[in-house]
Amino acid sequence: MSFIDGLFIACGFYIVYQSFSMRKDGMIPEGVMLSKGTVLSREADIAGFILAMYWKGIVTGLAAAVSGVLGILSVNTPALEWVAIVGYFGFVAIVVWFIIFLKMAHKKYLHI
Repeated sequence: MSFIDGLFIACGFYIVYQSFSMRKDGMIPEGVMLSKGTVLSREADIAGFILAMYWKGIVTGLAAAVSGVLGILSVNTPALEWVAIVGYFGFVAIVVWFIIFLKMAHKKYLHI
């Protein structure tokens, strides 16, 4: 299970990195927030999308990293198994929440 938890940590940091670079550069990077090869219309409100999705990306990335850390710690500490399981379910709930808001932001700001 440690390998999967390591992937959770790596993916979490990648989502946080993409959120920071999106805010810093003022562009939406392809990957998490936007599918590769997506063409944006001229009416797309990129600044509004970045404002709407920045903190949601940070929260999702940190939740993935924390879930991975809890999973790794629970391997050596059996008392943390239930905490790790609750962390996994919490992470899944946050990912569902993130995807719903991402799709809503795509329609509202990017018109895709």
